Amino acid sequence: MVNQSPTQHLSRHRLGVVMLCLLLALLAACGGDAPAAAQPTTVTETSVATTAPVDAPAQPTVATTSGCEAYFQFCNTIRIRGSLTAEATIGSAGKGTDCPTWAASDAPRILELPFVVAAGASKVTVALTRVGAYVGPGTYALAATTTTGMPDAFPALEVDGRTFSNGEGSAAVVTVAADGSGTIEATGLVELASIQVANPDPDARIDFSMTWTCQG
Repeated sequence: MVNQSPTQHLSRHRLGVVMLCLLLALLAACGGDAPAAAQPTTVTETSVATTAPVDAPAQPTVATTSGCEAYFQFCNTIRIRGSLTAEATIGSAGKGTDCPTWAASDAPRILELPFVVAAGASKVTVALTRVGAYVGPGTYALAATTTTGMPDAFPALEVDGRTFSNGEGSAAVVTVAADGSGTIEATGLVELASIQVANPDPDARIDFSMTWTCQG
């Protein structure tokens, strides 16, 4: 066994310390702890459901009587037969009072019937019709002339641009109910000269009826 001197033993100890320091320095230079491994990025595909637009259900159609909306006092249904034919339903304005008051009477008076303008495809106009001595609900045969009071007035009609009213053989009956509803039936109305027809057909005849209800 070789005995080492104190000097050699100290040199070897210092060399070990130096090598240990170099090792520690090398580890520090490399960043110490190893970095954590990067986590893989996972891409998740999201399925987006596409819904085709759905048409809104059709709204139900509310059936109404064309031309006879509630704001009209009278709802009139017209029928014409003879040399011309036509049918129409149309509303007309009121008489400035409620229906029962319009139909009532305390003394003889003039009762003007509903006035209709340009109704239906044939543009039917009904004008001038009146009972000259109305005394309340009931049935009245219209007379073209009278010796007392105001005369009755037969309906004056315009149909497809032609005019018809009272003539030889014509007759008309009016019925009025207490609630203001009523009818007029006129037969044998003749064609009259008008702006559009200078020479009316002397053989043309029509029958006319109109039923009305009082709506308010």
